[in-house]
Amino acid sequence: MTKAAKKTAAPKQPAGTSLAPVGAGLPMALPSGLKVVKRVTLPSLALKNQGEARALLFASAMRVSAIKEKKDAEGRQREPATIADVGDVETGEQFIFIVPAVVKANLERDYGPSTPDGAPLYIGRVFYIRNEGKRKDGQRYNDFTIVEVDASELTKKAQS
Repeated sequence: MTKAAKKTAAPKQPAGTSLAPVGAGLPMALPSGLKVVKRVTLPSLALKNQGEARALLFASAMRVSAIKEKKDAEGRQREPATIADVGDVETGEQFIFIVPAVVKANLERDYGPSTPDGAPLYIGRVFYIRNEGKRKDGQRYNDFTIVEVDASELTKKAQS
């Protein structure tokens, strides 16, 4: 592998896993002798506030949520959210990430269409995503900074 290819390669982490043990970030203490095999429910994560940022490992493809959105102020049915399974590489917590439309569009544009097996190219990669807020008054959406990062140093710490 060339030096340039090493810099851009995704972390050596199987898709569907986080960088921390499965039980990391649990909201409860398990009785002695019990180990988490799989976390069935995950908390939601939305980067709604200006300046809020996370380094996230995408463990699944983005998909449309099965949860129906509430109606807006004018009584129109809103579209369901786009979500993805992610792991926060700094804390080890696992989340269902409510993907902002701007983030979705950029990841699909730059990490698509997909690999020969059909998996999107962003799966298994780590992105630092920061909410930059609205650029101007009246803008309906927030801008986001999205940077693919190498989290191999954090991976080494989590595994040791």
